[in-house]
Amino acid sequence: MNSQDKARFEIASSTAVFASIAIMGLETFGFAPGVKEALFVADVALSLFFVAEYIYRIARAENKRAYVTSFYGIIDLIAIFPILVHAASSIRVVRLLRVLRIIRLLKIKRYSDALDRYRQALKLIVAEATLFAGVAFIFIIGFAFVIYEFEHEAQPDVYRNIFDSIWCAVISLTSVGYGDVFPITPAGRMFTLAMVLTGMGIVAVPTALLASALSRVHNHESEAG
Repeated sequence: MNSQDKARFEIASSTAVFASIAIMGLETFGFAPGVKEALFVADVALSLFFVAEYIYRIARAENKRAYVTSFYGIIDLIAIFPILVHAASSIRVVRLLRVLRIIRLLKIKRYSDALDRYRQALKLIVAEATLFAGVAFIFIIGFAFVIYEFEHEAQPDVYRNIFDSIWCAVISLTSVGYGDVFPITPAGRMFTLAMVLTGMGIVAVPTALLASALSRVHNHESEAG
């Protein structure tokens, strides 16, 4: 297969993925039974396409075992899994696996190259990333227990257990603030304010490290090229 045919094949595969995701979205609407049946038939047809593509890729692979056990080989298998399972249309967990088909879009070369650069960048900062992940975990758990003590008596229905407090800690640390959980006691508010300010640094530092590492990878590729 020449490069032009390969590009066309990837376009067809990507189009099928988009169509499959579109069908999943349309299935959430309350269409008439006839439309739902048509969507089901279309999804089966796309699944058969993915099955044929999977078999084709195995046949074309120089090292078939390496392809089957590779990351993208597993993603391809997951893409066809629902049709391989009898009554897949009635098993919610199996049906949800179809959304993983969108990951197959990462097989497009330009995205694969970008992923490779991210992989290289992450390797450069693995120690620092591990450190900040540990720091974030410590802050979240510590904050959760403290805020629980401050807020549980004042809001027993909101801060029912430590898991509610962990949720509050995560949205505070990331400065998301959905508004469903928030402190009302003075001590709780002051502690949350400190948590938000601390969270800015915890989120910003790994981002800066990754940006620096990506810049180093790009510079290395430019020098090598």
